[in-house]
Amino acid sequence: MVKLALQLYTIREELQKDFVKTLEEVANLGFEGVEFAGFYNIDAHVMKSNLDRLNLKAVASHTPYEHIVDKADEVINYNKIIGNKNIVCPYYDIKTKEDLDKIISGLKAIVDKYNQNGMELFYHNHDHEFIKFDNKYALDILLEKLDNKLKLELDTFWVYCANINVLEYMQNNKNMKLIHLKDGINRDTKALGEGNAPIKDIFEKAKQLGIEWAIVENDMPLPNGLEDVKRSVKYIKENLK
Repeated sequence: MVKLALQLYTIREELQKDFVKTLEEVANLGFEGVEFAGFYNIDAHVMKSNLDRLNLKAVASHTPYEHIVDKADEVINYNKIIGNKNIVCPYYDIKTKEDLDKIISGLKAIVDKYNQNGMELFYHNHDHEFIKFDNKYALDILLEKLDNKLKLELDTFWVYCANINVLEYMQNNKNMKLIHLKDGINRDTKALGEGNAPIKDIFEKAKQLGIEWAIVENDMPLPNGLEDVKRSVKYIKENLK
């Protein structure tokens, strides 16, 4: 059974206004977990208390590359307290082989520290990581060079945008442990069911592969984050359960 979480970046404007009230809305919508994109200056123990009260699991945390590498102790300590074991690098600008070599070197130097603290390090893709070097996708090279210690949070929409068969890519990627469930038209993200991405097939494939968490996200929600998420939840209830 694939469980559903919400990437909180989707509702960032609401969280800035009232974090706790917005987190309560997420729980009321039926999500079992959340993926963080920043902690809004909230103490880790206070965050943990709210997650426990609302029966929400800290599934993962998008953490800037620079923080993963340069502030590892701080990242590890906070996430240990809130019960999150999955630290996700959300973006790296890979345009050249030199760029790729830099992130490989940086993550390789720190990945063991996270593993030794009971955590796994992930990379979250967009579509630019499907540039090829030596006839291999940059994303695949990154995963290989980390000796399978780096896991993949596959953003299925961006794979689709890269004109790659997302179902085949899911099937063939053994490092994939989390997915982003996202829809859109061309490069414009939409609520689930309002775009062209093969959401139903992706969800079925995730079930077949034993993926534990599918994380709903919309980078540019309309008219606002919560209203957009409510439409995605309606689609999920009618089509994916």
